[in-house]
Amino acid sequence: MKTMLEAVDKVIAERIRQNEKWGYPQKNTPFEWVSILTEEVGELAQATNDAFMGQIKSNQTDKIVHEAIQIAAVAVAIIEHLSKETL
Repeated sequence: MKTMLEAVDKVIAERIRQNEKWGYPQKNTPFEWVSILTEEVGELAQATNDAFMGQIKSNQTDKIVHEAIQIAAVAVAIIEHLSKETL
């Protein structure tokens, strides 16, 4: 189990990786952000299904945690890109 700070550090590291991969700032519309987030949620669902339906034999939770980190990082990106300065 990770502490909250360790988990948040993982999300920050993922945001940095995303910025390196996709550039910053991104010009996604709200619709595009929701599509990206939904795609990540689908990957989490797939990883969870695989882990608990017997398809993954070892490190079952590693992929689930990885996908959850990506979801959190995309949510942070949405906040960064779409928030008004008064947030």
